[in-house]
Amino acid sequence: MAHTWLVAFLAIVGAWLVSCAHRFYTNYRNAVASGFPVVLCPVNTQNPVYMVLNAPLRPILKKILPTAIYDAWQPATYGWEFRDHHGFHDRIGPVFILVTTGVNEIWCADPALAQILLARRKDFVMLPEAKIIMSLLGNNIIASDGETWARQRRLIAPNLNERISAIVWKESMLQADQMADFMLTKEPEGISTQTVASLRAIAINVLGQVGYGQPKPFQPMELPRDPKAPMAYIDAIGLVAELLAAAAIVPNFILSLPFMPLVVQTLAAAMRKLPALTADMLDQERQRQKTRSVEDSESRENIMSLLVRLADQSKNKEAGQARAADPHASTLSLTEDEIAGNLFLVTGAGFDTTANTMSYAAVLMAAYPDKQAWMQDELDRVFGGSSTGLTEKQRADRLASLDYTTVYPQLVRCLAFMFETLRLFPAVLHLSRGVKVNPTNAPPQTVTVRSTTHHLAGAYNVFVNNMGLHTAPATWGADSDEFRPERWIEVDEKTGQESVMTPPRGTFSPWSGGPRVCPGQKMSQVEFVVVMATLLWRCSVKPVTHSERGETDADARHRLLELTEDSQPRLTLQMNRPDEAELQWVAR
Repeated sequence: MAHTWLVAFLAIVGAWLVSCAHRFYTNYRNAVASGFPVVLCPVNTQNPVYMVLNAPLRPILKKILPTAIYDAWQPATYGWEFRDHHGFHDRIGPVFILVTTGVNEIWCADPALAQILLARRKDFVMLPEAKIIMSLLGNNIIASDGETWARQRRLIAPNLNERISAIVWKESMLQADQMADFMLTKEPEGISTQTVASLRAIAINVLGQVGYGQPKPFQPMELPRDPKAPMAYIDAIGLVAELLAAAAIVPNFILSLPFMPLVVQTLAAAMRKLPALTADMLDQERQRQKTRSVEDSESRENIMSLLVRLADQSKNKEAGQARAADPHASTLSLTEDEIAGNLFLVTGAGFDTTANTMSYAAVLMAAYPDKQAWMQDELDRVFGGSSTGLTEKQRADRLASLDYTTVYPQLVRCLAFMFETLRLFPAVLHLSRGVKVNPTNAPPQTVTVRSTTHHLAGAYNVFVNNMGLHTAPATWGADSDEFRPERWIEVDEKTGQESVMTPPRGTFSPWSGGPRVCPGQKMSQVEFVVVMATLLWRCSVKPVTHSERGETDADARHRLLELTEDSQPRLTLQMNRPDEAELQWVAR
């Protein structure tokens, strides 16, 4: 009997190896036929076991493998783009195909090809894995393709406009002012290990107001840890956004197991409660809209009220058209599932990306005091003077007088600081797409770059390498790996007016590109700029120097930079040790 089981086991393993070898050979032939450089990786990079093991195995293999083999294996490791920057592309080329035993992978750091891949949304579609995660609470713009995507985009994107940005400006300034108070009065000597938690709190609180009209006072973010406690929608959605990977991938019954940490059990409770919380919140919004005047509705507009109003107006229009038997009846409406999904998208995508960008920026401001002073010079000029010596009322009045439409366009150095932070620490290291495979016997997909046509036979995962594009010396110069926000500033020779330069097309894509560019791009820019401006107008920030250990100020700044380099992508790029970012906030 044992012999029979052994033979069966060996037969299964042998069949699996033959299948892998055949798929590897087929993928290799397709890759070579494309005309792009080829890198061989005889494993399936999408295999769940490999995905779990490759990160812990990486330092071990780095020690035991020959350098050439280890270097060739790098693109098959999670987060390699951040560690490598542009090095691999410098050696192999701006585009290469990683041949695996699963699906071939195109890695692109060529601006011209990146534009093509992102522009042709019908040929290069969203990967199923991304759809699963982002459609956790309902279908939305990111988790859809084709006409479903186009319909949602036409409804939603034009309405994330200057009116919404003005709300972001006001709430972000309020939250940042409260954070400055906390740092200067509640923390001993302004020393804080809660800077990252505080900025994450601002991000979720701004989204609570802008997304759902649910204001919340500032306090450093702490995840709820009581699965039996009552839960408001904003608390539930904030917890899911914070632990999105676990919420999307791990079954809820596993999250609920009694031996799981309390925060994980609370996440499971939030997932169970969210459908009912969402439905109740939307019902309440519909009731409010029935009783509000048009002027009141516009003055209290948020993204939830906007989506509900657009969806209901569209449905009413469709019903009228159907009754009139109009053959051209519109189908431009949102389902309840899409309203819930896009509300979650605003929080899930908007929260993590903006919060992490602000976190990196705060650490970089402390590490580069000259860049911080450079921004403060602009703030004192635009804000009508320094905050030094102002009473609390004078300071509050000054901030209240800063109108979004006139002040925001003048804060070009703050925006340049954001762009440079995103250049070196993009929230999303790569933009993923999949080649839409043509039917049998149909010609394969093709891309033509600089008069050369490449044929993409078979399935491909496509990755536009943001890190490679953002650090390419050909675009950004010999100092492309250095943090230098002033590289973004252009000065008008006649007036001396500063403005933020527009990078060459395809070279900078932190908010994606092409027709699927993030519709919340302006919102995130406004939030970052006003939060950093408010904090730096009131405070200066510097690293905590441990002189008792013999540490100098230069050592402390270097330690902070090492923290930023010790980062790993989860859903977005994050520092592995954010609690070690010891910063001291002092009043100016």
